[in-house]
Amino acid sequence: MTRVEQKICQQNLIAAYVDGELSDVANAIFEQHVEDCAECRAELRAHRVFVCELDAALAGKVEIPVPDDFSKVIAVRARSDMRGVRSPSEHRKAIAICLVLALTGFGLLGTTAREDVLALAGRFITAVISISSFVSQLVYDAVAGLVVISRVLGHKIVVGSGSFGLLLIVLAVAVFVLSRLLSDYHRTGATE
Repeated sequence: MTRVEQKICQQNLIAAYVDGELSDVANAIFEQHVEDCAECRAELRAHRVFVCELDAALAGKVEIPVPDDFSKVIAVRARSDMRGVRSPSEHRKAIAICLVLALTGFGLLGTTAREDVLALAGRFITAVISISSFVSQLVYDAVAGLVVISRVLGHKIVVGSGSFGLLLIVLAVAVFVLSRLLSDYHRTGATE
């Protein structure tokens, strides 16, 4: 077998030849090769038989009865089959896999990169703690101020005069003034 014939056998041009996708020159070379190569000739015959059988199978009109609500049934089954994808156990498995991958990646990092990542994580945690401390102190101060103001005003105005509307007005003004004082205090504290 010559080198050209081996190359033609290796390329397996039978499907392209049967489908008519070869150029005229390649077609002639392949036909010449098939006359001399028994293996390719047998493969070509088998391929043609397969194509003929496939055409015969697809040419016959076979009607498959389909119910009227076929698309609705498929849609309902598809939705019900997806409910298992979102189960809590799968979420836990996904989180566990992500954590394992993150820890593996972290372990594979070099010492310098690890120290940088730890420093960044430390700064992030410090920032989160300071923000949460600021928010909790703000909420505590606001609630304490409202309690003090409401107790003083409630006792003096409601018990003394019996006027509940005046109490609400004074309380609204006190809340507004207190919120302005707190924001000014924290704004000046943040810039210093």
